Amino acid sequence: MSHTMQPVVGVDTFRDAMRLTASGVAVVTSDGDAGRAGVTVSSLCSLSMEPPSVVFCVHRDNKGLAQILTNGTFVANVLSDAQERVANSFAGLIPELRENRFLAGKWSKLHTGAPALDGALCNFDCRVASVFEFGSHRIVTGEVLDVRTQPALPLVFSDRAFRRLAAA
Repeated sequence: MSHTMQPVVGVDTFRDAMRLTASGVAVVTSDGDAGRAGVTVSSLCSLSMEPPSVVFCVHRDNKGLAQILTNGTFVANVLSDAQERVANSFAGLIPELRENRFLAGKWSKLHTGAPALDGALCNFDCRVASVFEFGSHRIVTGEVLDVRTQPALPLVFSDRAFRRLAAA
């Protein structure tokens, strides 16, 4: 049995509800034949333990997405609470860094050679495994080939602002 259900929630209602949720902040970076690119995402999460993999979502019109997919590798850099400037740079919010957003941080390389942000809470060094389209976004899965972690607290995004964790 199948029947079609139409959404009863409007875009503005959905957006207002989603802004109340909290998520970690990640910058996904890549380098290769298509050039260096990076995007700020707030939707990174684990996908599978076998194989170790992550998933992130990005708007299909994002300029860096095509480069990441062509390069075939990326690092998902989970930002620490000291890296708000990096998040703003890759979101295009710092005019003087729009031509080279990588100037907002220090970078090294792990297994794939994609840029890994030094001092990030975690760097997941990945090979693109699959790409799916849904609505306005592309869903990208990555098989994790290497991981680097640092002792730090995460940067959190909620209610349209960056926030830091506070002890209860």
